[in-house]
Amino acid sequence: MSRRKWSALALAAVLTALPLAACSDKDSSSGEGATGGQTAAEPAKLRLLGPAGTNKYIKFEDRNNYPVWKEVEKMLAEANLQPEYELVPNEQYSVVIKTRLASGSKLPDIVNVSALDNTTLLNLAKQGVIVDLNGLIDKYDNGNIKNMYTKLFPFAKKSTTSPDGKMYWFSNLHIKTYKDKELAPVALTMVLRKDWLEKLNLPVPTTAKEFLETLKAFRERDANGNGQADEVLVYDPSSFSGAIAQWFGLGTDITAVDVENKKVVSPWYQQGVKDYFAYIQQLVKAGVLDTSLIGAKSEQIQQKVTENKVASLQEYNLGMTREPTIKGGGAYVPLMPLKAVDGITPAAQLEPPHLVWQKYAITRDAKDPQAAIRFFDMIYSEKYAELLYWGIEGLTYKKDANGTKLFINQGTDEEVAKAGKATGRQLFGDTVFPRVQFANLEFELNQVPAYKTEHELNMLKYKPYFVNMNHNYLAIPDDKQLEAKTKILTNLTTYSSELATKLALGQKSFDGWDTYIAELKKMGLDQLIDIDQQLHDRYNSVN
Repeated sequence: MSRRKWSALALAAVLTALPLAACSDKDSSSGEGATGGQTAAEPAKLRLLGPAGTNKYIKFEDRNNYPVWKEVEKMLAEANLQPEYELVPNEQYSVVIKTRLASGSKLPDIVNVSALDNTTLLNLAKQGVIVDLNGLIDKYDNGNIKNMYTKLFPFAKKSTTSPDGKMYWFSNLHIKTYKDKELAPVALTMVLRKDWLEKLNLPVPTTAKEFLETLKAFRERDANGNGQADEVLVYDPSSFSGAIAQWFGLGTDITAVDVENKKVVSPWYQQGVKDYFAYIQQLVKAGVLDTSLIGAKSEQIQQKVTENKVASLQEYNLGMTREPTIKGGGAYVPLMPLKAVDGITPAAQLEPPHLVWQKYAITRDAKDPQAAIRFFDMIYSEKYAELLYWGIEGLTYKKDANGTKLFINQGTDEEVAKAGKATGRQLFGDTVFPRVQFANLEFELNQVPAYKTEHELNMLKYKPYFVNMNHNYLAIPDDKQLEAKTKILTNLTTYSSELATKLALGQKSFDGWDTYIAELKKMGLDQLIDIDQQLHDRYNSVN
């Protein structure tokens, strides 16, 4: 959807505001004006409970030092709302929220319940502690909430509708587009040392076989120049979430959603699975895959990168955090999905352009449900979204000749705090105020070299693909489904991980394949696929 069309939809509704983290305190923002056609002499009070921010320098308690907060105050006044904030330190919040909601007394009007899992929340809903939002939206919404959840972010409705057809929490919403209309997923891909390719006059590989030969050449020809054959591939074959698995047409988890075909699959049953493990064995046998880093923590991997020894690893295709840490300098080029097996088109691994996360509920103690909905009408507005994500034009972002928003580099968080130049998400995001984010790909492309830009533009329409967030395409399970999934995954995940690792290392033979598959079936793999297919079907059925 174009920004122009989005503006026409959103500006018809009242604009909105957001506060955020600090210790328990109150803000008195009075003023006349209303949303949804209501005018009130006295602003409605709302009690909001959430975690305080984690930023060491940009703190909600200092909000009056930030121009972005002054704009929020105006929006609160326009909405005729007077929030009272109770912010709990993040490290204490999980315990506090569980205790408060379990007691069921002296509840706030609106509460960040992100620390609670779906099962706990649905049980609280059955007890009436948190309320169904659909009725309140139908009765009080000025149009902003419905516009967000049915037109601009329909996937949010799909993933937050409970098994009984109700909706008990609002969420953070994020969408990334290119040229204001094209959905813009980014890729997780294998990256390869570009400077080593140039140093040794080697081409960028276009097949899995060429990839292996390139890694071998890096070692044999001492690409890092330290006199040792220590140039390595970092890759963990214990799961299917590594991008090499997708070269063989495999999904990204024990069960994975094939979004295009609306089908749940398992890599263990897919055509290229044996070829995949045979290829990983070749990488191990050639000495290019560092087996000591299988299952390693990110700090260990980063240390190897810093030592100028990592020839290739999985990374976001637009990622730029590794290069500055390499001793002596270096650059990584993202690889397109490489042809690995005849008859199988290599798949991409993509991060969806739309994300739904965090949870914000209205409790049964809300004395003014209409005001609570008015608060979320403010949240789900264009003005809020701009303040939250981009901040203030000329202060935190600018527009280029084409009207595309670009962030202004403000320096470190400490420098941002001193200058008072924070965006809303830095100052009050993820506390008692949800995020609504309209991101553009152009800003990210503006920060990376041309070869990374080219890769990303090629990824926008690449097919086939699997996503790195399968849960984003599954509905909330009911009690029976959840119990079954939990029981299955406890043992199945461990067995699958151990089996995959041993096959990759050549410690298990393909001769026992039928036995391995029989064991996976015995542990419930088929039942898990069936449940996830039901959840994906229900996800797609929600309007």
